[in-house]
Amino acid sequence: MERDRHEPTFSAPDLQEVQFRSQRQRAPRHSEPQSPWLYIIGGAALLIAIAMGLIEWNARRQAAAMTRELMRPATPEEQAELKRQTDAWERKMQSETAAEMEQMRRQVWGEGRMAVPPRRPLNRDERCIDGRRLQRIEGGWRDLPSDPC
Repeated sequence: MERDRHEPTFSAPDLQEVQFRSQRQRAPRHSEPQSPWLYIIGGAALLIAIAMGLIEWNARRQAAAMTRELMRPATPEEQAELKRQTDAWERKMQSETAAEMEQMRRQVWGEGRMAVPPRRPLNRDERCIDGRRLQRIEGGWRDLPSDPC
């Protein structure tokens, strides 16, 4: 069952029928010109997206730097400065507290009583009854509690 294999053969081409280029010009394709606004809007959107990306990147970079700075251990110089500041703050608070306590003690025990302002004399239309100043008005008397006699 062997078959002979035959290779295909081609005859010489007839170049009279082959056209390499036509003599007439190809008509150009007419297309509508693209609006420049599409390119402007696209460019603006791209610029906004790039700017937002840069802002976000910078914010993340700064947050990471702040986190690193806050999480690092303090140097001995920083620890000494913090201790000095804390001690100064404590001394100041203790002195303020002592002054406030002394003032409260004076108020409670009556050591620092305020001077009583001198009482003014009675006017013609005023009377003093049981240490209360009364003023005559139409139809009766009016009490003046903030102005004792």
